[in-house]
Amino acid sequence: MSESDDKASNSGSTESSGAATRSLETDNGTVKVPRKPERVVVLENYDALMLLDLGLVPVGVPDGAANPQLLPKDVYEQLKDVDTIGASGTPNSQAIAALKPDLIIDQFYKEKSAPLKTIAPVAFYDWHTSGAFWNEQIAKLAKAVNREGQLTEKKKEYERRLTEVRTAYRKQIATTTWAPLSGGPNGKFFLGTPLVTVMRDVGLRIGAGLPEKEAGFVPKSYEEMDVLKDCDALIYSVQADGRATPTTQQLLDHKLWKGVPAVKAGRAFPSRHFVMANYSFAIATVDEIEGMLKKM
Repeated sequence: MSESDDKASNSGSTESSGAATRSLETDNGTVKVPRKPERVVVLENYDALMLLDLGLVPVGVPDGAANPQLLPKDVYEQLKDVDTIGASGTPNSQAIAALKPDLIIDQFYKEKSAPLKTIAPVAFYDWHTSGAFWNEQIAKLAKAVNREGQLTEKKKEYERRLTEVRTAYRKQIATTTWAPLSGGPNGKFFLGTPLVTVMRDVGLRIGAGLPEKEAGFVPKSYEEMDVLKDCDALIYSVQADGRATPTTQQLLDHKLWKGVPAVKAGRAFPSRHFVMANYSFAIATVDEIEGMLKKM
C-alpha cells in the first residue's frame, strides 16, 4: 500500500499532534503510527539509547535509565531529566498517559505493553525472536520512528572506523585470538558480552569455544576457566566510570583468573562499552579495541 493510499484508507486520520499516520509492521501486527513520531516513550533502557543514536530523546524512560555509573557522560546528560514511567517490565500507565506520547516502543514486555495502546500506538518488537543483536533491533526502531536516514549516517561512520582499524592492525588481528567476559554470581563468570558483535566486525578471532552466532552470556564456573587458555587477549567489562562491578571484581581477584595465560601476559583489557545498544557505543568500542591492538 502506498503512503497516499494509506492516508486515504485512514480518511485523514491524525494523531493528537496533527501528524498523518502510516502503517508499521511490528511483531504484534500492523500498527498505525505517526508519520514521524516526536513524543516517544520507551519501556526498556536499550530502546532509549537506540533513539538517542537516531537524534531523538524519548519523553519517557524506565526508572534507572539515566545511570551515571553505566552511561557515558554525554548520554547521561541527555537522559538525566527525562521523565520516568516505572521500572522496566512494570510500566505505569498513568505516568505514560501524562506525557501524551505519540508512540510507545517495547521489546520485551508484550503482555504489559499491549494495554497501553489505549494511550498511544505500541510498536512491539520481540528481541528474543526478531533478531538477537543490537544492530538488528536499532534498524527496527529507526523504521518505527522514521529516522532511517540518521541510522544510515551512523552506520557509515562505524564502517569508516572499522576500515581504519582493520587496515592499521591487520597483522595483530590476523594472528591473535580473543574472548570477552564478565563476572557472574555464585562463583561463575559469563563468557561473551554484547560487545562481541563489534569484536567480530573488527575481524578478531573469538576463542574460548564461544559459538559463532552467540553474543553472550554463556555461564561458566571458575573451575572452567581453562577454556580461556586459547586466547591471546581478553576483554572484561567495567562500568562507564571505569570500575568493575562487584561480581567482575571477584573474578579479577580470583587466583584462577590470575593464572590465565592472557592475564599473566598483561593482555586482559577493560571495556566501558559492554552494554552494546547503538552505533555510538559501537564506535567507542572500536576506539577501545584499537588501543588494545596497539599493545599486542
